[in-house]
Amino acid sequence: MIALESKFRGSLLGCSVGDALGEPFEGQFGINIQNVPDLTVFYRGVYTDDTQLTLAVAESLIRSKGFDPEDMGTRFVDWLDEPPIGPGMTCLTAVHKLKDGTSWKLSGINSGANGAVMRISPIGLFFCNDINKLIKVAKESSMITHTHIGAYSAAIVVARAIAYLTSEKEIIIEDFLNSLVESIKDEKIDDFKEHIISLKGFLSKKPQEALMKIGLLGVKPPFYNPRFEGKGFIYPYACSTALGALYAFLYYKEDFVKAVELAVKAGGDTDTVGAICGAISGTWNGFEKIPENLILNLRSNKKIISIADDLYATYMKK
Repeated sequence: MIALESKFRGSLLGCSVGDALGEPFEGQFGINIQNVPDLTVFYRGVYTDDTQLTLAVAESLIRSKGFDPEDMGTRFVDWLDEPPIGPGMTCLTAVHKLKDGTSWKLSGINSGANGAVMRISPIGLFFCNDINKLIKVAKESSMITHTHIGAYSAAIVVARAIAYLTSEKEIIIEDFLNSLVESIKDEKIDDFKEHIISLKGFLSKKPQEALMKIGLLGVKPPFYNPRFEGKGFIYPYACSTALGALYAFLYYKEDFVKAVELAVKAGGDTDTVGAICGAISGTWNGFEKIPENLILNLRSNKKIISIADDLYATYMKK
């Protein structure tokens, strides 16, 4: 079985590498990416706000030895000085509210965008042995910026997926998907629960055909755009993004690069779906399964490894 320390490294490195693999293609249609045989040719090792905020969450958990929403809000405000790379408007608006003195309890925006789910993986790692706490913290940490049920439900589901993959020796699809649905049983978002279960059926379809449909699941205005139908596009809506990332991982469970490439080839919000898929796959496979050249050419790779190791050490001292 893969060592837990390797899974912590794999998750944060996987998020960063997946983000950087998706970054060159952000906003492009899947039909324009699918014929690219090797996405790593375009890899520059440049990540975006997805990784920046994931690392901010991890650093807050380390400094606070757990979840402290005040401290996490402070880390988000510090992010404004990095500066943010390709940030979403919801995160920027909420974090500027925090900077101006608004309480974290009131800073969140009613948006179903990806800003919460994209950064959630450290919470899945840190609370992997306490699922009730994981659910509570995933929701509360999401609401610092995103108060929409779709945003925090997707974050809970991805955090739960990360936790599941830290401890299981094998993935039983039904058990895995049921555990994700169980994590949001108290949320009134039945369509998302149904879409999670439907992923099993999609695994028997051709992947590009499946992702074309998954990318539309649950997507409504203001995210939906009829001009994008049939072209391959993961909308910046948290639930459909999480579904796309989970599907790509499940299709290529044992191959990090193939999983992330499949997620990115879905089109649309490619850096985010790549980051989430990378975090999930990296957790399952450990950092050793991420190609060394992708890690070596990743911006701030030593810093990311150090944060992952510190997060693991803090987790072990709980």
